[in-house]
Amino acid sequence: MERIKNWINKNKGLTIVMVLTLVLFIILLIIFLELLLGGSSDKYGNRLDGIEDVKIDSDVYDGVKAEVMETELAEDASVRLQGKIVYTTIVLKSDTSVEKAKELAANTLDNYTEEELKFYDFSYFLKWEGEESDTVITGNKHHNLDSITWLKS
Repeated sequence: MERIKNWINKNKGLTIVMVLTLVLFIILLIIFLELLLGGSSDKYGNRLDGIEDVKIDSDVYDGVKAEVMETELAEDASVRLQGKIVYTTIVLKSDTSVEKAKELAANTLDNYTEEELKFYDFSYFLKWEGEESDTVITGNKHHNLDSITWLKS
């Protein structure tokens, strides 16, 4: 023990550098482990916080499907929730115009409450199945917006 004290007294500068290096290494190790192992185990992180308070009932999805099918413009409709995004896919009859299809999709938003519209994002896929190629128009409604933004018309 006496030898260590003598060596430290003789090499004060080197000792300070070694102690600072050790402290810095420990801090970096803690940060690295926190980034690597820490955080949420949920793949959505904290993006779904509050979703329990704004649950969409399955009857609403059924109502959207029924509304779409009642128009006789569509052959099929499906609605699913993934995270905070409600995906609606509408397969339309070949004689349905693009404008009618967009109007049909926009009308489905009436099935959701104001609180749901402010919390969830909505994504629409309008499909026309043809012999040569399938046509798909996509639209999205961000929870901060009032209407659907269409990506291809």
